[in-house]
Amino acid sequence: MAEIEDEFSVEKVMDKRVGRNGKTEYLLKWRGFGDEDNTWEPRDNLDCADLIDEFERVRKEKGRPRPGDKRKSDVLGSTSKKPKKTGDERPRGFERRLDPERIVGATDSSGELMFLIKWKGSDEADLVPAKEANTRIPQTVIKFYEERLTWHTSAQDNDEDD
Repeated sequence: MAEIEDEFSVEKVMDKRVGRNGKTEYLLKWRGFGDEDNTWEPRDNLDCADLIDEFERVRKEKGRPRPGDKRKSDVLGSTSKKPKKTGDERPRGFERRLDPERIVGATDSSGELMFLIKWKGSDEADLVPAKEANTRIPQTVIKFYEERLTWHTSAQDNDEDD
């Protein structure tokens, strides 16, 4: 899956938390995508040490939140808003009723396989559960996997043994 992750470029580290599994996770702003597509990713999966170091440096300069501080983002200096999970949120994914152009990449950071889908006629992409994409756009999913296949022939395997 490393090939898939390489397609995403991290623009900025927005926040930090300890996930349910006890591992440190960072909220990432992806280059070319809106804040609504920010995702929490385990540190172990990340290859952006410079951005993490910068985030940690700024965080230390701003100081840690004091008990009773309700808005951690104010202390961390983040001005962007996290996506809200309210009913008045604009449609996402297939609810936008747009045709998918292609699957840009995939992640399983939430514990569920998700595809990042680029839509025809839109500059925004959405994370969509793979289960839903498999049912609604199976040919697009197959194309995504086919583009990432690497074949090894027995002749190649024999060459490697020499």
